[in-house]
Amino acid sequence: MNQQLATVPASSLRTMFVPTLLALALAAATAPAFAQDHAHDHVRPADATDDPFKPVYIVTSRATFDAGVKTLTNSSVGLSNPAGAKLVISELQTHQLVDIARHVHEKEQRCGGFVAFDSREEAETFVKNDRSVQAMNAQFATYTIDNQATVTPWLSQVAEANIRGTINHLSTSYPNRYYASTHGRTSATWIKDTWLGLANGRSDVTAELYTGCTNCSTQPSAILTIQGSELPNEVVVLGAHLDSISSSGSGDAMNAPGADDDASGIATLTEVLRVAMASGYKPKRTIKFMGYAAEEVGLRGSKAIATDFQTRGVNVVGVLQLDMTNYRVSGAPAVRLVSDYSNSSLQQFLRDLYSTYLGGTVGSYTCGYGCSDHASWTAAGFPAAIYFEGGTANGGYSPYIHTPNDTMANMSNSAANSVPFAKLGLAFLGELGKTAGTGPGPGPGVQTYTNGTDVAITDNATVESTINVSGRTGNAPTNASVSVNILHTYKQDIKVDLVAPDGSLYNIHNRTGGSADNVTGTFTFNLSSETLNGAWKLRVNDNAGGDVGRIDTWSITF
Repeated sequence: MNQQLATVPASSLRTMFVPTLLALALAAATAPAFAQDHAHDHVRPADATDDPFKPVYIVTSRATFDAGVKTLTNSSVGLSNPAGAKLVISELQTHQLVDIARHVHEKEQRCGGFVAFDSREEAETFVKNDRSVQAMNAQFATYTIDNQATVTPWLSQVAEANIRGTINHLSTSYPNRYYASTHGRTSATWIKDTWLGLANGRSDVTAELYTGCTNCSTQPSAILTIQGSELPNEVVVLGAHLDSISSSGSGDAMNAPGADDDASGIATLTEVLRVAMASGYKPKRTIKFMGYAAEEVGLRGSKAIATDFQTRGVNVVGVLQLDMTNYRVSGAPAVRLVSDYSNSSLQQFLRDLYSTYLGGTVGSYTCGYGCSDHASWTAAGFPAAIYFEGGTANGGYSPYIHTPNDTMANMSNSAANSVPFAKLGLAFLGELGKTAGTGPGPGPGVQTYTNGTDVAITDNATVESTINVSGRTGNAPTNASVSVNILHTYKQDIKVDLVAPDGSLYNIHNRTGGSADNVTGTFTFNLSSETLNGAWKLRVNDNAGGDVGRIDTWSITF
């Protein structure tokens, strides 16, 4: 299906648009400098090579495409991901991304809605390799609430003034934090430096500007890492996006304060980190605070990081996203939990955190496809969930985002609405990261091991994927869990077994289900007769011709 731009031909649009960009660039060059001068950063001028007419390929839901995105795009192709979601890959020009974001916000009354790529091939690969089924349904860790001794004293230390100060800085010290402007990098550097400063020189805390995103222009993501002392290979992520966008202006001259979207999320994370560091907190698991680049133009920064973690086999046991925490009107809930495109067990954990530490019941919100950075982690096969602002009494959210009016003035010049989010962030940090030297926590008795390397399943063949366990003592428990995501076009063709280190077989699936696709889910076994250490294998035997597939990922928890 080909959809053409309805008004101005591309050649005419280029004629009009380029002088405008030049004028804005000249204006930016002569304007006063914003924020701190980082003399060590040498970056090119915004848009020097970011061609506004460069083709970009976006993945949206079919519903978003039909609701109006199709009027802006070309060469659109419909397809489905392994979860069965109906999606569309469309081609458009880079400068139209602002129009896509505005459409989703104004017409669909929601955020985000698309994932962006430099080529159609990348977009197709992303959809083909989507691991949302496993990410939404598998159990990646045992989520327990038993660390009140650490968390409870933190909650009274959350300071509204600190959150407000960070939002004010990010929304007024730069005209924007747009990914392709110089301010996009400067603001990211400020976040990284501020976070590292809160660690006060601790040797177990490091910070970096992540530049592994190939389509984030000059904007890096900011990452701070607190090394885990007992379970360093299990990673907990707390994230928010650091960029902003607006339909007013472009490049360095874009007027995009982004106070709520998403300076509020970054400010909330900053307060979480401040309180934890001030208490001398040392986690069992490794903690990563992330400020994602280029979320507003298709989840680019988080997608790059999640893909990198997937490739390297990083064991992420939970991701919390905070995107917009500070807009709420009378009658709206204090906090809402996004109910879709996130891990079901982690969602319940977030509900339990809310009832335990704040009391009552958290609100609910349906966000839709690709609405924020948690979707990048979900698509990569990791457990993610998101708390969202209370918004309006009728279920909406801030009407000011993506405009010059997304300011503190339109949030009563207060960050009081973000305070519950900071408390929940601290609860998430303490209860999933746990505290070194305390119990019971995750301890050596409960660990999740994952193998995310694809293994092709061919006709009439037996294949295996191996997880090597070492450093443990004793036998496995009576309630070990195995989560599998096996993609196959005819599930009755295959037999699936867990193979213990001594060769014992535990059957997961035995040629049932007819012509249905895929074997996915979490299965519990009594493995008390098996030693923990050794090579555990997932074995798949294909017993017919004509249909093939792959072991996408699997994990074992004991």
